[in-house]
Amino acid sequence: MNEYETISVALSADASPLRFRWRGVVYGVISTPELWFSRRNWWLANGRAPRGSSSGGELLEMKMWRVIAVALADAGPLGPLDRSENTFDLHQDPVTGDWQLSSTVASGIDQQRLA
Repeated sequence: MNEYETISVALSADASPLRFRWRGVVYGVISTPELWFSRRNWWLANGRAPRGSSSGGELLEMKMWRVIAVALADAGPLGPLDRSENTFDLHQDPVTGDWQLSSTVASGIDQQRLA
């Protein structure tokens, strides 16, 4: 998997991930999303914090959501899908607002799809 792949995410009423599209496949969240925080690689990001900004925490930390999800279709762009449960870490970039897949423990996903 490429680090931080951009994905599209549908949110529930409480703003937690409900389903997401990754590499042409829609996954449905089947667990209660677990919220945690991670440090951002701020030195890799473009731009700087505005002078006098008090939002340093948002620039250094990002909300992460750990979810268990399954593919919602039997086939995807690369053929048949394994519909086993997999763990995904998702986050919304605090600067751009884009949702990204940070990591996956994908026991059932074909390893060539992770390259």
